[in-house]
Amino acid sequence: MRKLIVLMVLSLFVCGITKVTFAGDICGYVYDTNKKGLSGVTISSKDDHNVYSEKTSGSGSYYLSLNVGSYTLKYEKEGYQTQSTDVSLLKNEKKYLEMIVMDANPIQAN
Repeated sequence: MRKLIVLMVLSLFVCGITKVTFAGDICGYVYDTNKKGLSGVTISSKDDHNVYSEKTSGSGSYYLSLNVGSYTLKYEKEGYQTQSTDVSLLKNEKKYLEMIVMDANPIQAN
């Protein structure tokens, strides 16, 4: 019984370490066409098990932690055209994405 408890505790510890070890981080900035940081842009993606989402700060910066793998990141904000970019992360990788520029949606005449 004691061996079983020790084995269960070790298994939980290894699972926790594995989750942290196999994560990567993405950061970057989102700007408008005037090179002004865009706040409130939603950056989102998903894998087989999780949905990841974060909003940009007042300066347009963001930081998103993801599991190892390949993703398509979507950048969305009302009044702007949605952008997307593909990214792959390796174990413990920290990746800075090039500046994302979002164009304002053209005003549609009725």
